[in-house]
Amino acid sequence: MKFHSTDQTDASPPGSRRFLREVAVLLAFFALTSLMTWPWVTRLRDAVADEGDPYMIAWTLWWDYHQTFNDLLHLFNANVFYPYKYTLAFSEHEYGIALLFFPLFALGLRPLTVQAVAIFCGFAFSGYGAFRLTRTLTRANGPAWIAGIIFAFVPYRFHLLSHLHYLFAGWIPLLFESLILFARQRTWRRAAWLGVAFAMNALSCTTYLILTLIPLALSAAFLVLNYGIERDRAFWVRGATALTIASVVLLPFMVPYYFVMKLYGFVRTADEVAINSPTPVHWLAGERRSKLWSSLGTGIPNATYKLFPGLLPLLLPIPVIFATPKADSKKASVLSPDPRARLLRVLDTLVILALVVAILALGYQGENTLTFGESVLKALTPARAGFFLLIVIVCRLVVTYPKFMTWPREKNLIETIRRAGRGDAVALPIMWIVCGFLGSLGMNFFINRVLYDFIPLFRAIRVPSHWAMVAYLGLAVVSGLGTQKVAERLARWRKQVRPAMVFALIGAALLIDLRAAPLAFVRGKVFPDQITLRLKKTPMRGGIVELPHDLNLATPHLYMLRAADHQKPLVNASSSFVSPISWDIQQLSEARPLPIRLLDLLESIPASYLVIHNSALTAERRMEYEMFLGHAVASNRLRFINSFGDRDDLYAIVKTEPQTISEVSLPFKPVVREWASLIEENPVNILGSYRSWAQALYRFYVASYGRMPRYAEFLPDTELISRGVVVGSEDEGPKLEYKLQQFALGWVERREFKELYNAKSNDSYVDALTANSGIKLDSAERTVIIEKLNSGAQTRGQVLLDVVNNQEFNRKSDNPSLVLLHYFGYLRRNPDDLPDKNLTGFYYWVNQLELFGDRKLTRAFNESIEYKTRDRS
Repeated sequence: MKFHSTDQTDASPPGSRRFLREVAVLLAFFALTSLMTWPWVTRLRDAVADEGDPYMIAWTLWWDYHQTFNDLLHLFNANVFYPYKYTLAFSEHEYGIALLFFPLFALGLRPLTVQAVAIFCGFAFSGYGAFRLTRTLTRANGPAWIAGIIFAFVPYRFHLLSHLHYLFAGWIPLLFESLILFARQRTWRRAAWLGVAFAMNALSCTTYLILTLIPLALSAAFLVLNYGIERDRAFWVRGATALTIASVVLLPFMVPYYFVMKLYGFVRTADEVAINSPTPVHWLAGERRSKLWSSLGTGIPNATYKLFPGLLPLLLPIPVIFATPKADSKKASVLSPDPRARLLRVLDTLVILALVVAILALGYQGENTLTFGESVLKALTPARAGFFLLIVIVCRLVVTYPKFMTWPREKNLIETIRRAGRGDAVALPIMWIVCGFLGSLGMNFFINRVLYDFIPLFRAIRVPSHWAMVAYLGLAVVSGLGTQKVAERLARWRKQVRPAMVFALIGAALLIDLRAAPLAFVRGKVFPDQITLRLKKTPMRGGIVELPHDLNLATPHLYMLRAADHQKPLVNASSSFVSPISWDIQQLSEARPLPIRLLDLLESIPASYLVIHNSALTAERRMEYEMFLGHAVASNRLRFINSFGDRDDLYAIVKTEPQTISEVSLPFKPVVREWASLIEENPVNILGSYRSWAQALYRFYVASYGRMPRYAEFLPDTELISRGVVVGSEDEGPKLEYKLQQFALGWVERREFKELYNAKSNDSYVDALTANSGIKLDSAERTVIIEKLNSGAQTRGQVLLDVVNNQEFNRKSDNPSLVLLHYFGYLRRNPDDLPDKNLTGFYYWVNQLELFGDRKLTRAFNESIEYKTRDRS
């Protein structure tokens, strides 16, 4: 078995047999995919990794198909983020992937089904691509099967299960294969295949276009030197022609991203990229779906990036990487004089200068007062200086090794790469491993900082860990070669051991090592609901806004999927970049209470219809929405049309659609209510706009008694404070503030309070309050408060209210008070009542609140069996 390829025609069977062979290989990878992702293949109609990005991607595939046959020239003016332009360029357009599945859309399959089928095919296609690349490099099928299995099912691919464009990476190995084939035979046919592979890789995933540029250029440089085709006119003319034509084809797909950057300022900041940059230790973090390695790296801080490739893909390359090369007596001595002495002196001088500049640039970082020369060094940055130093050193080694480097047998770096056993079958994948690994570190590796600074394309990369796909491809190929070496050695050791047996056993071991089956997934909402079908039949002048709108809970992703069904312009959506209007809608719709400014925004967009998904609203938010909607309908700015399905309410924005008529009356009564009656009717209303006042009451108990309030005493106090306060009235805030002051004066007259504090001096009283609340007063503050109490300038009730309103106390008690309000509002009990018996659950949710915010907390209580059971009863 030869690993060093030569410039010869690759032996292959005749056309029909070759085609059947390729079909058989591809079908084999489909069969392996069914096994490794089971039971995904049985749920292709609606399988999704989650109800977030897969919905957005399903819409993207549909839009590519829909617009291709309706208005291809306006492909990027999608029906989301209305009224903005070029909105398809807010994220990956995935046109190259969609193109392959146009027949499925033509057959009438739903967008979500096409997305599920594409995910399934993405595994098989990636494996097939790696198989072809490895077979081309090695001219053997055994290593190709090993490489195909690794690249198809590397754990990181399961980590990308929600992102089709990253998972569908088969064009990366096909691109490298097309380059190798063209370097071996510089025909127009192979040049054309290089152009097609380059274009399809770019059309399928813009990120992979960017990330493969450097390894592709390095591979081309190596192949040119290795095959000695520097002066081959056919290589340069035909290759340049093919890539130029491919670039022209790609231009209409790339320009909209430039427009988006210029129009809306959508660009990744260096800090954003740095936050999303893994470290080398993240390569030891196992993917959660992996059956063997899910627990690996759990102790790694911020182990967001699961880059561990499996154990065997790390062990199998060892026989190749550490193989002893054969000596070559024909190589010239490194000590012989070099005819390019002048060039060497220039390069040596540049190396020294670059080293000096790098050291000085490092020393001047952080200085504020600098001379002009020092300012230049600071602007150069250590990363840029180091990059220049690296380039100069590589150039020096390419020409010849320095005399002090006596250990290499070869004259220069190129000859080292060409040495026996280190041909393109080994050198290229090792190059990809190095590029992919270093690139995956993002801003944690200095060259990536230089790429970000000087090459605008690289500013589009938010998550550098996707470089890992290039490294996995290199690992896959070298693993195939390593398996070949193991098979050859075993065959020499035991003649009865056949290489096919070794490949089969290692292939089976790989399937176990990389196994994620049975694969967990959810059943997506594949069919349109009633409100979507109604919108499809409704003409409109503007766009649609759907609420609630929460980018963290992925509700806009579902709205995008439904936009593929009704085909009308959607205002609020989700993508890699989000329109300013969508952010405004989220901010205003999360305010408590919902402000009238939200109506102003809807009219200015202009929006035609507002959809309220009541089933997606928590109980306390539903009341706030009804207040807002009732006021808008009463002022004739919104017009209620009808309810559909699971209480999906449709409203027309009157300013945009004045001709609309109401089909039924409002499903709720917009009446004036007091907070006290609302809380008495449903305690969950303490979590609405009234929440901050309920949390203040919590602090009364903690500051006074050093304990949390109990449900039976807390609810009457909330009703006492809120009685007579009309919800949504202009004087709601001031009135609640006054009621809280009156409550404080009455609080200190309660029997429990008087029994605890009447006998205490003012000094002891202040010390007790501050100790209970956990706040610290300096001696001067403490003295002033005590003097005011002694002189009668302040009452004990006023001092207590000051402590309750203390910012430090407010911050410390925010999370526990909010969790307690959820127990009171949703479950109507104390956190240590049955079935809990203790406060373990309470403190668990306090910790979760600190980690994830209140969205997970509210959703958990709202969807809890205890709440739903109690609510029905």
